[in-house]
This record gives sequence, structure tokens and C-alpha cells, in this order.
Amino acid sequence: MIDTKILEQKELEILSGVVWGTIGDHSVSAAAALAAHVNTDLGLLCHSPSAAYEAGLRQFGAAHGKKVVTGSVSTPMNSLVAVCVGAKPVFAPVCEACGMVTPDGLIETLAANTDVCCVTIDYLPEKAEHYPLDQIAEICAANNVPLFLNAGGNFSASFNKKPLTDYAAAVLYSLEEGSEIYTGKGGFLATNDAAVHGGAFAYHNCGRGFGEGITLNIGDIVGGDLRVSEWTAVAAEVILETKAFAAAVPARLEKMEGQPVFESAYAKKMTE
Repeated sequence: MIDTKILEQKELEILSGVVWGTIGDHSVSAAAALAAHVNTDLGLLCHSPSAAYEAGLRQFGAAHGKKVVTGSVSTPMNSLVAVCVGAKPVFAPVCEACGMVTPDGLIETLAANTDVCCVTIDYLPEKAEHYPLDQIAEICAANNVPLFLNAGGNFSASFNKKPLTDYAAAVLYSLEEGSEIYTGKGGFLATNDAAVHGGAFAYHNCGRGFGEGITLNIGDIVGGDLRVSEWTAVAAEVILETKAFAAAVPARLEKMEGQPVFESAYAKKMTE
């Protein structure tokens, strides 16, 4: 359990400090600490999991006319956020035992679709003992499609004792209820690819890249304000420093294929 006295002291230091807002010292250092915690090179901390997912999707090219492949049974945000950025969700079959997209199903889905900008798969460590994530990664690489893993609150998840970013272009984590690192809110994108990190950073920061005076030409989109507050960032740091980790709650998956929302006027206007 988190030491509330330490957290309160840290939060008061921010309150009494010179700089408030976003892209402050703690948002940068907390992202670096979280990246180190999951044994990856780079990280982006956003105000929610859906915000971090959106930043990654946009960097992978999700937009009008593009498609995002995800599981027919999956975390709702995998497909709903895709619609919000203009991409059309395409649903691939999942394994009944483990709930994750099957290799054969992924091969068939990619073969039947063009303009796929990424594949988003829920990674469920409690059911992944025999899941062929390495094969899934190879299928995505063979089709030149980035793999985006949604690990939920499972910051300790790995595959074959290797970090998930060894297999995926990006991994999404939640810092919200049910997470091993519960800060109340927040989402985290981990990657070993500097281009993925740089683009996602600019998309989450109103089109501005990391560093003074750096901007990114991203066409018609100027980037969103998906940034995290210093309050959330310092809470993540305190949890990491004091090892006040919680038990991760298994992700709640839903049958998303065939949901009426995808036939709504809004979804069709966004994706067709």
C-alpha cells in the first residue's frame, strides 16, 4: 500500500513549486522510471489509458480510411478509440481458452484487409502461458504492420522472460483502478522505437515534439492535449520508489464484433 505521508509531502512540494501544469520535471522523470520498470527504452505518460492509446494509434497512422485489427472479444477501448480517430475496427477471431487473437485468425484477417495501420491485441498474462506471442509478432512483421499490445495494469507482464516491447512496437499500460501501479488515473505507452516515441509524444503535446522549439508536421492534425499532470506523475514515482504495488485485476473483455455502435451514423461518418 502506498505511503500516504510520503505522497502528500511530494504533492505539497509540487503545490509549492514554481512550475505547475504538464511536461514538467516529474512527468518526464516518471515516464523514464516507468520505462525502466518494464525494461524498455522509452515511455510516454498520458492522462488516461485511452489518451496514451490514441497517441500511439495516431503515430501508427490511424485515420480516415485506415483499419485497426483487434480481437472480436477484446477491451472495448481497442476498437472504440480507433473509431474516435477515424480508423475502422476489423475484428479477428480469438482463442476461446485465452481470449487473445489467434495466429491463424490474424493471418486470415490481414490477408482479407488492406490499409491496416496496426494490430492491437490484449495481452492477458494470467492466460498467456501457452500463447504464441512470438508467432503473432512474426506475422505482424511479415505484413509490415506494427503490433500494439494492451497490457492493462499488468506492469510486471513479460513473455518468455523478455519484456513485451521485445515483441511489440508499443505496449499500452493503465495506471487506473485494477493496475499494479494505481495512481487514480493515467496511461503509459512503452516502446523501444525512438520514432514511435517521438511521434506519439508530439501527438499528445499539441503537435510539439520533445524539447524546446521542436515541432512536428502532422498534416491536418495539430495534436491533442493528452498530457499528464505533475500530480499523477509524482504518484507513479512514489509507488515505484516505495514498491507499493497492488495486485493487477484481470482485464474485462467484451464481445465487440457486431456491436451496434459500429453501425451508427457517427461511426460511419468517422470511418467510411
